[in-house]
Amino acid sequence: MSPLSAILALLSLILAGLAAYLFVKLGKQRAELALLAEDAKKKEASQAQVMHTTKLASLGQMIAGVAHEINTPLGFVKSNAEVIGDLLTEYEQAVAKCMTGVDFLLNADAATFERAKTAVARVRMELANAKGLIEARELLTDSVDGLKQMSALVINLKGFARVDRDGMDLVDINECVQSALTIASHQLRDRVTVTRELAKLPKVRCMPSQINQVFLNLITNAAQAMGEEGRLAVRSRVLTDTIEVSIEDNGAGIPANVLPKIFDPFFTTKKVGEGTGLGLSIVHKIVQGHGGTIRVKSDVGKGTTFFVELPIQQKEARK
Repeated sequence: MSPLSAILALLSLILAGLAAYLFVKLGKQRAELALLAEDAKKKEASQAQVMHTTKLASLGQMIAGVAHEINTPLGFVKSNAEVIGDLLTEYEQAVAKCMTGVDFLLNADAATFERAKTAVARVRMELANAKGLIEARELLTDSVDGLKQMSALVINLKGFARVDRDGMDLVDINECVQSALTIASHQLRDRVTVTRELAKLPKVRCMPSQINQVFLNLITNAAQAMGEEGRLAVRSRVLTDTIEVSIEDNGAGIPANVLPKIFDPFFTTKKVGEGTGLGLSIVHKIVQGHGGTIRVKSDVGKGTTFFVELPIQQKEARK
C-alpha cells in the first residue's frame, strides 16, 4: 500500500469514528431533550393542577361568603313577611269590626242609635290603633332594600361564577375590585373600615375570573392580617402604560426576612391547617401571566401594601 493510500485509509477511519461519535452524541442529546420536554409537560400539568385546586379553594371561599351575605338580608325579608302577615290579619279584624258597627248604625232605630254610635266610635278607635298598613309599608320598603342587596350581590358574582373560564375580555378593573370587596365583605363588616379611591380607568384585556381571584386573595389576606378597628384602603390609578391597583392594610406587617419568600409556592406564615401557601404564589403567577407585575411594601406593626400593575395594551395573556 502506498503512503497516500495509507493516509487516506487512516483519514477514513478517523472520519468514521468521528461520525459514530457524533451520532451517539446526537442520540444522547435527543434523549436528554425528550426527557426535558417530558419534565416540562409534567411541570406544566402540575402547575395547571395547582391552579385548578386553588381556583376551587377560592370558589369554596366565595360560596361561604355569598351564603353569609345572602343569609342576612334573606333573614330579615322572611321576618318582615311574617310580621306583615300578622299586621294585615290584625287590620282585617279591625276592619271587620268597623263594618259590623257601620251595619249596626245603618240599621239602628232611634232607641238604639246612641248604642250604635258608641259601638262605631269604639271600633273606629281600634281601627286607628291598628296601624298595620303603615307598618307593613315600612317593612315592605325594608324588604325591597334587602332584595336589592341580594340582587347586587348576584350581579357582582358574574365574574366569580366563571372560575373555570379562561376567556379574554376587555374589563374595567375597578369592577373587579368592587366585586372582590363585595364577596369579601363578610370578613370586613363591623371590623374594618374600607376606603375606596378608584380613578377612571381604561379597560384592560384580561381573564376576569383570574383577576377577580387576585384581588379577592389580596383583600382576604389583608382582612386576616388586621385585628379590630382595621383600615383597608383600595386605590386605582393610571400610570404611563399600565394601570395600578394598591391594597393597603394597617395589619401586623411582614418581617423583612419573610418578605422575599411570600410569593414562593407553599410558603406560609399561617398556622398548620389555616393556609396552603399557594395563594400569593398563584396571585404572582396570574399577574405575570397577564404581563403585569406585583410588588409589596410592608412595615412591621404598621401594615402592608400590595401593588398590582397590569398593562393597558395587552394582546394575549400567557396561561
